[in-house]
Amino acid sequence: MQKELTYKDIIDSLKTEKDFLCSKYGVIEIGLFGSYVSGTPNKDSDIDLLIEFKEPRFEYIAGLTIYLEKKFNKNIEIIRKSKNIKNRFIQAIENQVIYV
Repeated sequence: MQKELTYKDIIDSLKTEKDFLCSKYGVIEIGLFGSYVSGTPNKDSDIDLLIEFKEPRFEYIAGLTIYLEKKFNKNIEIIRKSKNIKNRFIQAIENQVIYV
């Protein structure tokens, strides 16, 4: 039986791979939010990430999503962070996000 994924597992893995994610997918900043941060994940929970990219290119976002879904065996939800986007939704995420 596979061990249940934890907040610490996700954070540790993202920290370990941050340099790779930056060079391969143009990640500037990556943070975890949602059920794993609030301590309420279940077996069907996805992994919610707030990510700032050097360039918001489709191939970066799609490639990173596929890579992380294979790595964690979970659906990945990426919200793109941008200096130009400051709506209530992003502000609510930033109140709970844990950056790597």
